[in-house]
Amino acid sequence: MTIEWPLDLHPVAQSFYIHTLTASPSSAFTGAGPVLGRSGARWVAELTVEPTAGRLPWLEALLTRQRAGAVELLLPNYTRLAGVPAPETFAAYAAEIGETRFDDDTGFDDGTSFFPGDAGPPTLVGGCRGYLVLTGCRPGGVDVLAGALLQASPGRAHLVVGGVGVDQNGVALVAVAPPLRESPVAGLAQTSTSRVLMRMTGGAALASPTTPPQRARYRLSFVEVL
Repeated sequence: MTIEWPLDLHPVAQSFYIHTLTASPSSAFTGAGPVLGRSGARWVAELTVEPTAGRLPWLEALLTRQRAGAVELLLPNYTRLAGVPAPETFAAYAAEIGETRFDDDTGFDDGTSFFPGDAGPPTLVGGCRGYLVLTGCRPGGVDVLAGALLQASPGRAHLVVGGVGVDQNGVALVAVAPPLRESPVAGLAQTSTSRVLMRMTGGAALASPTTPPQRARYRLSFVEVL
């Protein structure tokens, strides 16, 4: 069973970030030492919710159903609900330079060349570890969708932290965090309303002081399910 957090249950404050694990072994003599990255980076979220009097009982029921983290939920990032503008497509680029593509991958009889790229909108086609592969992007671009949340598979959202450019066929390799934990699902690059599979932490989420007229404030913490 997985609960889907309602989009209309807006928090009054939110922290939604990637918790990166590091180790810092230091010298006992000088105190100097390297900072080493470790695996296991994951999303962490903290929400402050102030329900109206009418929704207070409903929210208590929603939190109780999560059984202090025993039941997982799909949590959206409220600062990224609208997503980011899609990068310029390969189709726009092909039209700009006067190249033509037909469904059967042929050009005109007068010798007009055919540009063998993906003419559709940016599409997620694969990925591995810290990278996702997109097609349908404008050739020559860099940092495609930088800062966007990409939904790579159900419950797995990744922050695009950079890219290495787009080749002449409109294929882009973008760096993401946290790294992939399962194979991405091919499809249109989804940047809006991305959700992360999380669980509540702490068993005292319902211990919220309530004052007349039933004004309550809940401080909720969540971590990504690994």
